[in-house]
Amino acid sequence: MKDRKIRLLLVEDDKVDQMAFERYVKNKELPYDYTIAGSVAEADKIIKSIRFDVIISDYSLGDGTSFELFDQFNDLPVIVTTGVGNEEVAVEAMKLGACDYLIKDAEGNYLKTLPSTVKLALKRKQNEKELQNYHDRLEFMVKERTAELQAEIVERKQAEEALKDSEEKYRAMMETMKESVCICSPDYRIEYMNPTMIKRTGRDATEEICFKTLHDLDKKCSWCMHDKVQAGEHVESDIVSPKDNRSYHVSQTPIVQGDGSVSMMTVFKDTTDLIKLESQLRQAQKMEAIGSLAGGIAHDFNNILFAIIGFTELSMFAVPEGSKVQRNLREVLKAADRAQNMVQQILAFSRKTEKEKKPISVQSVLKEAVNMIRISLPSTIEIRLNIDADCGPVMADPTQIYEIVMNLGTNAYHAMSERGGVLGITLRQEEIGSDDSKYDLNLHPGQYLKLIVEDTGHGIDANIMEKIFDPYFTTKGVGKGTGMGLSVVHGIVMDHGGDIRVYSEPGKGTAFHIYLPLIETGSVEREIISARPVPTGTERILFVDDEEQIVQMVQQILESLGYHVTPRTSSVEAFEAFRAKPDDFDLVITDMTMPNMTGAELALRLLKIRSDIPIILLHGIQ
Repeated sequence: MKDRKIRLLLVEDDKVDQMAFERYVKNKELPYDYTIAGSVAEADKIIKSIRFDVIISDYSLGDGTSFELFDQFNDLPVIVTTGVGNEEVAVEAMKLGACDYLIKDAEGNYLKTLPSTVKLALKRKQNEKELQNYHDRLEFMVKERTAELQAEIVERKQAEEALKDSEEKYRAMMETMKESVCICSPDYRIEYMNPTMIKRTGRDATEEICFKTLHDLDKKCSWCMHDKVQAGEHVESDIVSPKDNRSYHVSQTPIVQGDGSVSMMTVFKDTTDLIKLESQLRQAQKMEAIGSLAGGIAHDFNNILFAIIGFTELSMFAVPEGSKVQRNLREVLKAADRAQNMVQQILAFSRKTEKEKKPISVQSVLKEAVNMIRISLPSTIEIRLNIDADCGPVMADPTQIYEIVMNLGTNAYHAMSERGGVLGITLRQEEIGSDDSKYDLNLHPGQYLKLIVEDTGHGIDANIMEKIFDPYFTTKGVGKGTGMGLSVVHGIVMDHGGDIRVYSEPGKGTAFHIYLPLIETGSVEREIISARPVPTGTERILFVDDEEQIVQMVQQILESLGYHVTPRTSSVEAFEAFRAKPDDFDLVITDMTMPNMTGAELALRLLKIRSDIPIILLHGIQ
């Protein structure tokens, strides 16, 4: 793949989106050798004659949907795109084997994530192939060795000398095997253990009872097929040994001795790490699907918030200044604004966009995070803050700083959920010199912002302290954590050029110390907002949105400013109204995402009727 361009098939029936894709690939000089199909039929024909590395397909096509092509894609990575944020489509795409699901917008912003999405899809598909190849090699190795051992049994029947030579040959082979191997007699006594098995048990346990020595059991293993092996059958099974709690693939093979008795050779292949890898892969895929679903939900919720904010602002103008009702409405606006910020965070997560770092004051981000944490904490947990208001700024992404505080706060809550306690959050500046070995930090000398999040919970055992930042490692019960929180915190801190240390003692709580490099105060960008009067007018506006509440709200706002508004809740009805009297409108404002005909499609049709009509497209995603 490094020696040639990535061969890519784009299935897209919208000419505008086709041109946007080609322009973006050309401007960014992306290493793509692409082919464009404008329909299901055309894509089906192209796929049969050309081998591609990755497929990008719009969900809704002129003669069907991208789902009709999945059988033709075989094992290729597929990325589904759509202009409709529908979680049902996302779920169905993932079930059919799609690697990712992207929501298109009018500005083509979704194309910005395309290079990283294509790269991730190719890497994921490559990992899946490598995993499958590993399974195939393992299966082949077991079958090959089983066939060789069965051949050995035949040879032993033919002659005593051949039996002796064969025994020495396969003993040498088992001596070098990485798998644990033992041979047991018909009465379950160990006749042979290879070095790997001796290392696993800690001693050579020849002549001891196999199930007691190998698995600490007082009776025959429940998975043991001793009777079938005695009858000459080869059997395989997957087990978890109660002795070390590790997973094994067990292969049991009969060995006919010189006296006619049948011993059982058992090969234990440790599959613990492989199973863990498969579980992590499934978890990662689930998180990606959740991200796509969250994006669709957040988009719809954003529309609801838009109506709440708009009607609240309208109501504030209709009540006396300084009245109790106006104060209450102001609190509604504050709550709606916080909800809107949360929606933007969800949308940022679902898009998997690169985080933008800028000079920020951590105090303001910390305040929002603490307010959110306080809502979820029970009354048995007290929050104590020690925030230095004079702390300088850092170069960071505010969403990720917010995520650090939320994850550490949630971690502290779980540690104190049973008995309650105190959650302490401290923020201050600290200078680290070149001779400050007491910190044991991987940092250059200089000024740092120090964030401390500590609790009085159950603490962390010393034997697991080194694992707490590992992905998917958790000591919480099922349903209380994914094991990703602290690994996310560690990754964000490292990405921001900082460092993190943990101090804990069982029964006395835990403290996380985070260091982030400060920047010069003068480099902080400050936004200057000047008060300007709200413009008014008398122009005629055609406003289109499929949400009735939004139409009513915007109509009230525009008409209060003097404009004449023609509202429509259907893009089809809006098109008919414009086509009937195109000169009756001075401006068209339309939502982007609507059924039957999107805002972009409506705009193109209106411009064909009247090319000079100004059009404003609205979208719920920023």
